[in-house]
Amino acid sequence: MRRYETILIAHVDLSEDELSNLIARHGTIITDQKGILVKVERWGKRRLAYIIKKQQRGFYILMDYVGETVVVNELERNLKINDKILKFMTVLKDDAVDPVALEKEIAEAAQGTAKKEEINVIAPAMPPSAAPVESSAPQTAEIQQTVPEETKTEAKGDH
Repeated sequence: MRRYETILIAHVDLSEDELSNLIARHGTIITDQKGILVKVERWGKRRLAYIIKKQQRGFYILMDYVGETVVVNELERNLKINDKILKFMTVLKDDAVDPVALEKEIAEAAQGTAKKEEINVIAPAMPPSAAPVESSAPQTAEIQQTVPEETKTEAKGDH
């Protein structure tokens, strides 16, 4: 089995439910073709480098999975016919996958997602002055940087 990574750019106008259904549908395609979905990351709304299908912004999604070539072919076939997907790109990450390391990585990703959801549920209820004190040991797996919704670029020579 091989390890692949597919980056999707979805319509920015999709609601949270539509986006979740889109991700679930394509995750199901991977698992139906006997692939293993390792992780899905939502990178958020970003300004596109150039206009794609009359859109200036898009919602970026990363899907990391393991499978055979059949999995990639079926996923890309479905992505091509979906009007909600502006662009996608699949990259081969590794030719051979170690099943033990893969299971460990999936468990860590699931644990990190559970911790993140727990923090999101607890954090809004607490006032800023009552923020929990962090331990002295760094927990890099659980920390996620906040990404600005939109990035601006300056063209050279416009001064």
